[in-house]
Amino acid sequence: MQPKASMSGWKRVTPALDVEIKHGVPVHVYCNDSVQPRDDSQITDRVHKLTGLTVSVRDAINLSTKEHEWSVCVDKSEFEEVLHRLALASAALYVDRFHKPVDHTATDWDEAEFSYDFNHAMEHCCIPWGSLNKQSYFDRYVNVMHKESTRLVNAGISPLVEAE
Repeated sequence: MQPKASMSGWKRVTPALDVEIKHGVPVHVYCNDSVQPRDDSQITDRVHKLTGLTVSVRDAINLSTKEHEWSVCVDKSEFEEVLHRLALASAALYVDRFHKPVDHTATDWDEAEFSYDFNHAMEHCCIPWGSLNKQSYFDRYVNVMHKESTRLVNAGISPLVEAE
C-alpha cells in the first residue's frame, strides 16, 4: 500500500464517493449520487479507513441535485500527525529540487516550510489561529524533515512530488 503521507489526488472510496487528499491529509469529499447526501458517519468512516485520520465533514455544498461536496476537518488531537505528514512532503520536495538532504545550513528552507506547513495543518484541523504555540512544534518538524530527506537520499529514492 502507498504510504499515507505520499498520497495525493482524488481517491475513490465507494462507487459514488471521492476524497481529495493532499500529502496524506483529506481536504474535500465529493459525492455524485442521487441517494445522497450520505450519512456523515459513513463518509468519515470511509475517509478514516483510507487515510488513518479521524475527520468530520462540514460546509456541505449542493452542486446539483445529485452532486454534493463537503470540506473536511481532521480531528484536533491529530494535529501533530498532520504536521508530520506535511514535514515528510516538504522533505520530498527539497530532495526533488536540490538532490541532496536538508541540512543545518538550510535555515531559510526550514523556517519557510515550517510556517507554510504549520498554517496548513491548522487549517486542515480547523484550529483557530493563535490557539497553539507555533514555536513548540518547530524542532520536531525540522528533525522529521531532515531525517526523511536523508533517508530518501541514502535510499536513492527520487520522490514524485506534485506541484501545489
